[in-house]
Amino acid sequence: MSRNGSVLTVFSVALVEDEALFRDLLHRSLEQTGQIRVVGSYGGAEEALADGAMSGADAALLDIDLGGEDGIAVGRALRERHPSLGIVLLSNHAHLAFAHDLIAVNLTGWAYLLKKSVRDVHTILRAIGGVCQGQVVLDPALMDRALPDDGRKSVLTPRQVEVWRLITQGYSNAAIAGQLGLSTKWIDNAVGGVYAALGIDTRDPGINARVSAALLYAREAGRAHLTVLPRDNGTDL
Repeated sequence: MSRNGSVLTVFSVALVEDEALFRDLLHRSLEQTGQIRVVGSYGGAEEALADGAMSGADAALLDIDLGGEDGIAVGRALRERHPSLGIVLLSNHAHLAFAHDLIAVNLTGWAYLLKKSVRDVHTILRAIGGVCQGQVVLDPALMDRALPDDGRKSVLTPRQVEVWRLITQGYSNAAIAGQLGLSTKWIDNAVGGVYAALGIDTRDPGINARVSAALLYAREAGRAHLTVLPRDNGTDL
């Protein structure tokens, strides 16, 4: 029960992290929130993929580098076995190149967070809550990287870009209103305007507009974060 009398949602989470000290610190800090119950703690892919390993988990938090193993591939394998499992990827890399395959197949219910962000309880709770609802959530630090000017950003106002970024960080309309100091009604209209400008058909019952907007942002940001190295004309490669 929260201070205002509302019932808190408690998420069951499994951890997959090969660094034992970081895994233990993460375990303790998550459970101290009172909103997360750690139901499994694994040091590698083999343990995480064992039969029954994720039983009862709403989401899995995975290091993308599991001692040489690909944490993203492990996350996709877990999703195949447990279709409703939310996947939160933890990375030391502040770009989306590693998540390219997830973006390309329009996978939903995943988040990409920097490891340093797990110290911010609100960020990690927002990510876990989002992936459990099938959303796509990106780390706030990724918002600091410029979107390409020739992409979807070009059809949005600066305020709409700001709202788009907050949607992609997993904020609800009410939370966006709080962040920007504006009324929820104003934000409801603004969010609708963002969807329209991005070409998202909110009348289609088969489309989750919030997820579509976040995937579009991830795709645009991923394109901005990739650097193409010039070819060295002095080589045969």
